[in-house]
Amino acid sequence: ADKMAANLPPHQRDQFKKLMTSQLDIAALTKAMLDAMVKDFSTEELKALADFYGSPVGKSAMQKFGVYMADIMPTMEAEIMKAQARVNQSMPNQSPK
Repeated sequence: ADKMAANLPPHQRDQFKKLMTSQLDIAALTKAMLDAMVKDFSTEELKALADFYGSPVGKSAMQKFGVYMADIMPTMEAEIMKAQARVNQSMPNQSPK
């Protein structure tokens, strides 16, 4: 919610974050994240990730990550939209039969 709110005018950010977090099923998201981590990462990899994120460097990097995402997201979204438009233009027009 913080990352998305960063794209809003300052006076709307707190209200947006409150509304978003009240509508999210945090338990479902947490379960999905944990299930995917256990499926996709080894125990050794999970330990290394925990060590990194628990370290001073990892904590510092994570504090900056929201700002980084807010900086890069508008460009990423714009580039994806341009690519999608180009793909749509290059696809043959198909009408339902």
